[in-house]
Amino acid sequence: MTAARHEYEAQIDRIDWAKSLILFGMGVYLTLLMLTGNLDNYINLRFAWLVVVGALLFFLLGLVNLHSCLRPQAKAHSHQHYQISWDIILVLAFPLLLAILIPSRALGVEAVNGGVSLSPVGVSSVTRSPLDRNILDWLREFDRAATPAQFNGSPVDVIGFVYREPLHPDDGFMIARFTLSCCVADAFPIGMPVMAAGEYEAGEWLRVQGQLKAMAFGAEFLPVVLAEAVERVDEPRQPYLYP
Repeated sequence: MTAARHEYEAQIDRIDWAKSLILFGMGVYLTLLMLTGNLDNYINLRFAWLVVVGALLFFLLGLVNLHSCLRPQAKAHSHQHYQISWDIILVLAFPLLLAILIPSRALGVEAVNGGVSLSPVGVSSVTRSPLDRNILDWLREFDRAATPAQFNGSPVDVIGFVYREPLHPDDGFMIARFTLSCCVADAFPIGMPVMAAGEYEAGEWLRVQGQLKAMAFGAEFLPVVLAEAVERVDEPRQPYLYP
């Protein structure tokens, strides 16, 4: 065997080992997301089974590739086929590297682009009592109502993060959440207006309790929460709302 041929096969061996490492790495990463609960930050848990299937496939492909690395006959057979280059290996490794280096976290106020919507996402036939409604439930009720005034005096108890726009009054803000239908790619920010005394930073998570009153807020006439109690809280274990 010539030196060039020997170096070529050694190069292929290194690429094959790198492929195995990436495949096992992706399987381990998906497994850790599930075990730590961080999977909630990326997808609607209705689709968690797809991540389980993905992790199993990565482990299976990793074992198949590892077998070709360790068995001389299988290795010789694999060398007869098209071999990917280091450039492709690096492209495949890049998402895994980002996943390892960037801490897992849910979307927050910094991910809001273009404002918070006052329109509900999806429809629901479930009717909840006022104090059991979250932001999405309230927006659905508002959407069905003939006039904002019909909610005057309704008690509200919701949790969300603070979002502000230049048109909001000095003592007003939106209490907001992201909805998640499938994954963070379709995340959609929604919120309801609040009038509250005190200083609250954008992005802070609050529990707001109060009553609704139809009034002007910014450039619109809306049901607004007149806060009677505002409590700073930790980000919920489930930060998203699911339509």
